[in-house]
This record gives sequence, structure tokens and C-alpha cells, in this order.
Amino acid sequence: MERGPAGALEVRVVPPSHLEEVLREFGSERFKCNARNVDYLQAFEGEYSVGLLGLEWSAGGTVWLWGPEINQRENAAPQVAKSLLIEANHQIKQKQISHAQVLLNSSQLTESGWYREVGYDKVVSLELLVRPISSDEAAPDVSPVKPVCHFRYTAKHHARFAKTLAACYEESEDCLAANRQSEPEKSLADYRDTAFFDPALWFLFQSGNTDFGCLLMTHDTSEALLEIVYLGLSPSFRGRGFGHWAAAMAISEAKRLHCRQLTVAVDTQNTAARGLYAHWGFWCFASKSVHIWTP
Repeated sequence: MERGPAGALEVRVVPPSHLEEVLREFGSERFKCNARNVDYLQAFEGEYSVGLLGLEWSAGGTVWLWGPEINQRENAAPQVAKSLLIEANHQIKQKQISHAQVLLNSSQLTESGWYREVGYDKVVSLELLVRPISSDEAAPDVSPVKPVCHFRYTAKHHARFAKTLAACYEESEDCLAANRQSEPEKSLADYRDTAFFDPALWFLFQSGNTDFGCLLMTHDTSEALLEIVYLGLSPSFRGRGFGHWAAAMAISEAKRLHCRQLTVAVDTQNTAARGLYAHWGFWCFASKSVHIWTP
């Protein structure tokens, strides 16, 4: 639709009663998800709706942004996007959120510029990896390289999980993990805050009396997909074969659950993790970037 000269832009929160209509208007059904706490910001130029941005608030003090989707002539898109992102940043500050992030495709250079302009200038490049799971293949050997044991997550073991997660973040090549090194409790809250959380798929590794690593996974039954949300080891246990043991455990769990795929997102700077997953038959199916703003 042709517009007249650009007027003042106004950004409003989309009321729940209008959400379905607004998502249809922007063709943004992909914005809908199983998250428990999502707000949508809508930009208006006069009476016309011209932009939409989603904010998914997590329990751990992180917000993920979706969009913006622009329904406006091309030369006005940067102004609409900036108005939406400035209002989003204002709400993020008001809620005292510690991390704001957006996941973009490598081809979204225009959107990347919009986010950088309003402070999302820390960028982490990711490879999304997948390993097909065949019902015919033999289950991998999950015998540890030395006597170790593992525990599944329970409230009783929560403090141990948090302490171990913090240790795994130390000297990590995973930039997203290192960015939360001082906040293991918030990280665990983020990992739990999903419709696919299953404590039976969270494992804590122990050798002797030392907790040294963890493997956190989620299972999407509708897609027959198991995702490694986080796999980490404390520094003194790296390079000793425990990563291969944990990867084999993840593959074994995927087979047990009759999954067709096992997936994981890896920081492109994390050469050790990329090598580990390549060894176990993972391959890259997409490249993404996470833009981060820390208010």
C-alpha cells in the first residue's frame, strides 16, 4: 500500500486480544512459540500498522528478540526498525534484564545493521549441527575412559549443577557460555524455561568426589529430535576423552528415545567442540549469528 509522507511513529504493546490478527497481518506465525512469557511491540505511522517485534522473556534474566518485521516502503524500514528496537531497549532496562539477544541468519545483513545501531554490537557466530540417528546403527560405547558416574537432575542436586556449570564456563571457547560465567543460576533458569525441559535429560558427571561436567538436553517429541542445549567440562578434565564419552551418551539417549536427529549449536570459535562433533558424524546445516546487548 502506498503511503503519503512519513509521519511520526508510535510503538505500542500488542494486547493479547489482537495478537492473532496482528500475526496474520505480518505473516509472522513463526513468531508464535511455546515460550511462557512473550510480548509484541507494534509500530504505527498514523493509522497504519508498519512494524512488529517480539520479545521473549526468560526466567533467567535474558530476553530474545524476534524480528523486526516491517510492513512499510523500503526506504522507511530503518526508521521503523529503530523505533521498535529503541522501545524494546527501554522495556528491557525497565525490567532490569541482564542480557538481550537476537538470533539472525548469516544473510540478514540489513537486520544486523539495525541491531548494531542500537547497541547489539557483541556478535557470536554459530554453526547449527545435526547428526541423523538411524534405527539400524549400533548404539555407541558409553564406557567412560576411567571410572566415573553421572546423576540426573533433581532439586537435591541443583546446587551441584550450578557450581559445575560455573566451572565449565571457565576458560571456555564458547562465547555465549563465557558471557554468563558469573551467573550459573540464571543460566540454569534459562535452560529450564522451555516447554521441552525434562530433568531426566540433564546429566552431572562425577569422578571420585569431583563434579566435572554436565550434559543438558531437550526432547521435542513432535519432531523426533533431541537437542544438546549445553555440554561442558571443567578445564582440568578437557582433552582426556570425557567429551567423546558425553557425546556418545547423547547419541545413545537419542536412540533410546527413538529420535531421528540429534542437534547442537556450536560457537565457530570453539575449535575443540567442532572437532568433537565432526568426529561423531555431525554436519553443519545452517550458520547463524547472535547479537548481544548487555544493558
